[in-house]
Amino acid sequence: MGASEDSRLELAYKYPFLKEAKALVAQLNPGFDAKFMEQGRVRLEEALSERKIGFHKANMKDLKYAYLMSYVYARMLASALNSRSSLLRYIDAESKRAAEALKMEGTAGIIGMARELGSGISKDDYNFSMAFERYLEYAPDTKAFALPMQELYKGLVIMNENVTIGILRRMIKQEIAKNLPIPRKDLPREIIEYSKKVKVPEARLPPPDPNLERRYAWIEKLLATPIADVRHRTVNLILAPYLTNIRKMSENDAAKIIIAYIERCKEIDPNTKVNESYILYQCKYAKSKGMKPMSLGNAKELLGSIVSIEELERS
Repeated sequence: MGASEDSRLELAYKYPFLKEAKALVAQLNPGFDAKFMEQGRVRLEEALSERKIGFHKANMKDLKYAYLMSYVYARMLASALNSRSSLLRYIDAESKRAAEALKMEGTAGIIGMARELGSGISKDDYNFSMAFERYLEYAPDTKAFALPMQELYKGLVIMNENVTIGILRRMIKQEIAKNLPIPRKDLPREIIEYSKKVKVPEARLPPPDPNLERRYAWIEKLLATPIADVRHRTVNLILAPYLTNIRKMSENDAAKIIIAYIERCKEIDPNTKVNESYILYQCKYAKSKGMKPMSLGNAKELLGSIVSIEELERS
């Protein structure tokens, strides 16, 4: 690589989702490389198992290039998995990696990223700031980012460095998610075959809180009992409300549990239109509405012909 590429490579290995990084890859036009595919698999598995991808500052040019190319292959492998929950976890982990890199950059790097993303974030001698409306658009729904926790001044939200990086991370997630998943028809055959080697962590339902009401014990048993029918209504009337609002799980974690459950149901009867998008939608809907799961009495009418209600009732 020529000296003129050094500055672009420095930016690209840290933030491979930026236009400059994509342009650099296109210019270099690397052919298929099994070594980088393997590194992409490691990167993806770290995201799926650890919920993050570690950022390591690199000094060697070859190492920077390897980090850049592992991102390219990880995106393809994540797409080949054909799993929405895995893809979302991968995207989130990549955004965490970028946020870690930003923390090491200081003010100049943060402002540079803000400019690249068109965020409208600016910095005076003391604090970062951005327009009120833009802040509301990107602020995570957590206490640290709630408006009462921020200083407001003439239509601007005044932010410290941590809040600013949190806002940028939300924007970075949008950049990473662009054009994902890559359509299967556009993926190399080698990628599709190699994706079968990716280790996807098995979804496990954590033990229930000992204080959980006993009236919900039948749903725990249902989750261990695959069914051959009425899966749509079981998901939206029982499982999604139970996991999100009784078990207090996040929408994504609840969806993973239900997705794994439906996969077990497919072993009994593979014919179902319940897919990952539907499951995630129902989890988000149940969470937003505070829905409670169907009662056991009503479940007897729904499930009585396909599962032993007596078995579910036994404690």
